Amino acid sequence: MSKFAKLLFVLFLLMGCTKPVDPDPDPDLKPKPKEEELFKSPQGNNVISPVSIPFVYGNPIEIIEEYKVRINTFSISGLKNIVNENKINAAISEKIEHLISYINSEKLPPYRGIYAKIPKETVATEYYIGTYPTYNFNNVLSIAFYGWYSFDINGNSEYVSLSDALNFDLTTGNLLTVSDLLTNDSNTQKQLSDQIALVIAKSLDSDDYFWDRPSITLAAPFKGIKGNQKFYISNSGFHFIFDYSNPEFDNGFMSVTLHVPYSKVMPYVAITQRFTTTGSIYEAPIRQAEFLYLNEAAVREETKTVIYRGVNVYSYRFLSTDVPQSYIDNLPDPVQLTYQMIDEVIDKYPIQSAYANVYASMVGEYVGLSTYNSVYSEDNYYKQWSITYNGKGEVVKLSDLFVNGYFYRNILRDEIKKNSGQSGIDDMEALLDSLQFTLDTAGISFNGFLPATETRGPYNIGFYVPYSTFGMENLTLFNHE
Repeated sequence: MSKFAKLLFVLFLLMGCTKPVDPDPDPDLKPKPKEEELFKSPQGNNVISPVSIPFVYGNPIEIIEEYKVRINTFSISGLKNIVNENKINAAISEKIEHLISYINSEKLPPYRGIYAKIPKETVATEYYIGTYPTYNFNNVLSIAFYGWYSFDINGNSEYVSLSDALNFDLTTGNLLTVSDLLTNDSNTQKQLSDQIALVIAKSLDSDDYFWDRPSITLAAPFKGIKGNQKFYISNSGFHFIFDYSNPEFDNGFMSVTLHVPYSKVMPYVAITQRFTTTGSIYEAPIRQAEFLYLNEAAVREETKTVIYRGVNVYSYRFLSTDVPQSYIDNLPDPVQLTYQMIDEVIDKYPIQSAYANVYASMVGEYVGLSTYNSVYSEDNYYKQWSITYNGKGEVVKLSDLFVNGYFYRNILRDEIKKNSGQSGIDDMEALLDSLQFTLDTAGISFNGFLPATETRGPYNIGFYVPYSTFGMENLTLFNHE
């Protein structure tokens, strides 16, 4: 397709997306949507924009996994209301059984032209079916399902790949719809459809595949999502599934999932407040809290290769556009640090390559900056540096993360021993004093360094500790009083 033709198609795509929310000049000539495709009224709490989401609480339910040959599933336990719990478990089982039925081609969904390729009464020779929770916070449980099937047709394989989802309000056991995702005062259909149209346009306007450009084929312009659109939720946003029920998509015998990050629809994201309650609905107390990815991902990626003393130095920059430029301007130059490492090693060993990476990201109100420098030779040498700032622009010290009286150094000491595979680090206290860190949505990334001594070379360590290891009540990040 020529560039000009692509641009025309993208223009038609975006024009098509706005139609559902504009007045129809002649509604009698337009087919009425099916009842199930209409947008329902939001359930749960009335949530009005703008919304602020400092963090989310993990639902204290047990995920009971069950593994069979080619089939993985789970059930839940821990709700006070056993009727709601049984209703949710029954829905999960029913969805799995539905996916199992597709082993027989006669039961397959009505993909365009499927029986021309896969005759009826054909049985799949290989298949894999499974499910996993994608979001389990603030009384909402989101579950993704998948099914992959291979049919042998005269010695050739035909494949079918399916995605599905269920989303539950744990307070009632009821299923969520698209209407529940955004605030009551927002135009949910237009907000989400416009973002999906941009994802489609970006994908169609490129001959290359990138992580944010899924392979998409359209048979007609995209006209927006429906009220019964399939979706699941994650800690980074909403994921909409398009398949045989969306005739404008033509991706063969498979579904395509398009991601709308929270950052694109803030401050209208209501899912974290939609079903909150004053009392607990669980048998166990809430002990977990995490952040969501509410900021732009590290989209400002830059790559560069330079040669220093005959060594290729690869430089990568992963910088979130949400991080203010003033922070990025104060980052150390990782290339110069890598040059110094090359100078230290090149007379001892032949160097294969070297790397100089820079990262800048945001989690909640916190800005994290880090560099990673490495030199690859007979032995691999690396150095890390990191720093974290709070919303006021102040440097966050390690002790600032924990409530007074909590002996966090004991936990870190055990984590260092576990990750280093050593029980006898010669100066553990100095290593603990050297620790730097950045925050992630679900935990803390640490790095530490000990300089060389007469008996050993320099010592580096990097490790990750989930917030749950410390306990929500011991972290100032989740001050919930």
